[in-house]
Amino acid sequence: MRHRKKLVLLSMFLMNLIDQPAPEVVLEQGKLVGKISTDGSFFEYIGIPYATSDITTRFKAPGPAPSWKGVYKAIGDKGMTVCIQPGLFNVIIGIEDCLMANVYVPAMTSRPLPVMVFIHGGAFLFGSGGKFLYGPEFFMRKEVILVTFNYRLGALGFTCLGIKEAPGNAGLKDQRAALRWVKKNIAAFGGDPDNITLFGESAGATSTAILNISNSTEGLFNRVIIQSGTSISNWAINRNPVWRASLVAKALGFDAEDPYDLYKIFSEANVNDLISVPPGKPVELFFDTELLHLPCIESIIPGEEPIITDLPFNILSKKVKDIPMIMGSNTKEGMFLTTFETDESLSPRNSRYLVASDLRFKTEEEGMEVSQTIREFYFDNEPLSTKNIKNVTKFYTHLFFEIPAMQETELLLNQNESPVFNYLFNYSGGRNFVKQRTIFSNEEGACHGDDLFYMFNSLLLPFRITEKDWNVMEQFTNMWTNFAKYGDPTPKNSHVPIRWEPSSKTEGLKFLYIDEESKMGPMPDKKAYDLWKGIYQKYRKLNVSLPSIEINNEKK
Repeated sequence: MRHRKKLVLLSMFLMNLIDQPAPEVVLEQGKLVGKISTDGSFFEYIGIPYATSDITTRFKAPGPAPSWKGVYKAIGDKGMTVCIQPGLFNVIIGIEDCLMANVYVPAMTSRPLPVMVFIHGGAFLFGSGGKFLYGPEFFMRKEVILVTFNYRLGALGFTCLGIKEAPGNAGLKDQRAALRWVKKNIAAFGGDPDNITLFGESAGATSTAILNISNSTEGLFNRVIIQSGTSISNWAINRNPVWRASLVAKALGFDAEDPYDLYKIFSEANVNDLISVPPGKPVELFFDTELLHLPCIESIIPGEEPIITDLPFNILSKKVKDIPMIMGSNTKEGMFLTTFETDESLSPRNSRYLVASDLRFKTEEEGMEVSQTIREFYFDNEPLSTKNIKNVTKFYTHLFFEIPAMQETELLLNQNESPVFNYLFNYSGGRNFVKQRTIFSNEEGACHGDDLFYMFNSLLLPFRITEKDWNVMEQFTNMWTNFAKYGDPTPKNSHVPIRWEPSSKTEGLKFLYIDEESKMGPMPDKKAYDLWKGIYQKYRKLNVSLPSIEINNEKK
């Protein structure tokens, strides 16, 4: 009997070392099989191709999803299934044909299940939808299906030349293709194609916000969650895409400004060389992002299906999708940016604008007057330096994240009837992974990206979860999955010990402050909000030159 028990225990141990097959799924593409999670609680289907990307579709919308014969093994054994991108020590990693999705399905629940589709962040330059950062375990306890996926990054995903060969937003068109794939196929996994929530963080949040206002995504999702990014942030749109492409060409050794010349250079370039060009551009009068590759406003080109053809602010000023939304940010987003600042990097800003080129001034003097007002508000008229780095952090938090989220909320409330739930994530615990790697590790509040580690079971944090962290993680995932199920993050009889009230056109913006003890409250800094609202109402740029004609004006 003792030997028999040992044999059973040994068998169970060996079974955990061997992938156990999950139920077979039949798609139009063919049959596929996944594997059962180590603890047996959910099924995982890893690396399913949802579209194709290769040299023939470079800089354009992806090709159709491939088909196969036999049974496709969606078990994550397809090699380096991340989209090509810079890795550590400037080593290029990933592959060009990288458009793959991961589907995670709870094992013991009734069907059909609500579906949550997540878009990863990474400055439109890095990242993937893989389990290393976005482990599904916390969501699998909440009876939802989770889908993550890759999309093209950097020059391959966001070169925008305004011509048919490179119309722009290929990475966003990958995301749209993924959503169409989910809508078409998720029922085969036990999901409800009429109950899909799209959510994303940072660049993934900006992507989500842009997809939300795109006519081309109508009917593909029913709710959205936008975390630390918006469509109207000054870093959301590349307003000089052809000029920025010319900077990439110059780094490759070419002097070109014509869109067709640039396309020829990029299409013939070694893909590793193209991806290796680091972000960065000359310091200008405006305070624009240094990132070279961002979403753009597309020209209308026959035969091409654009994502957006106007500035997001203009689109939001009209009727857009009327669906429930969660939108928010973290209380100390700017820590992520200011931890790398030095006196040398901050000094040039003292003689230039403290606003980006999403504003327009009649004269340079007018722009400097506005910047002086901002300087007095945040820095008591002192120069930006490491001596007032906490003020710089607050300035970055407001400029890049907090204020745009408020402004986008107001635009949505003015046009729509559906609720918008606003939040600020403030908790500081053992899973604030990003903040712990900044110079502000002992400060209160949450840094950019900290919220992810209370939602996903990242392999970056393999150690035991404390009780406080677990309670915050439970609160986070309960609210996010309640929203996916019911359109309300805190419905009656939920396990969340607070009622999250939506913002209102008549009653104003209301915020849930997510913390160890969460609470409802007003906007965090009314004076800062009023300052920026006045500036943007007077100076916001309401038009942008289209890529194919802007090279005559924007390089000056």
